[in-house]
Amino acid sequence: MVCLKRREKHKAKRLLACVLTLVLTATVGCTSTKADSPEMALLATSSQSVATSGTDSVAVIETAIGQWFGGMDITLADTAFTASSTLSIERKGAMDKRSLPIDGRHSNPAFVFTLLKRGDECFIRNEQNNEEMLLDGVDCVAVKR
Repeated sequence: MVCLKRREKHKAKRLLACVLTLVLTATVGCTSTKADSPEMALLATSSQSVATSGTDSVAVIETAIGQWFGGMDITLADTAFTASSTLSIERKGAMDKRSLPIDGRHSNPAFVFTLLKRGDECFIRNEQNNEEMLLDGVDCVAVKR
């Protein structure tokens, strides 16, 4: 009878130790994942920006996106990433003399890019391959979901 009570106490202690280990592991795992996960962002406007940078944010983003297209010159609107954290770029299809698409609609894919903030740094992510590129000199603010 005494041996049986000892076994039950031992099982209870092991179960408690397992539960505590799982809780601690889950807590530590969630905190480290949350700190590393990027937030969607918008370009900071002059009223939101504390430190003013001499670099043109849109020009930096144009250069970054151009690198994904093999160094091609990309032109974005001055308002890119100011109202939405995503940007879609579609290649222009071939047109005839009447400015109509040749062979009807084109099948060129749209390329999607997302502006992200992780800590104090801004990144752009190419959604086709999930590659990220650091944007030096770009000031952005996290978007509240």
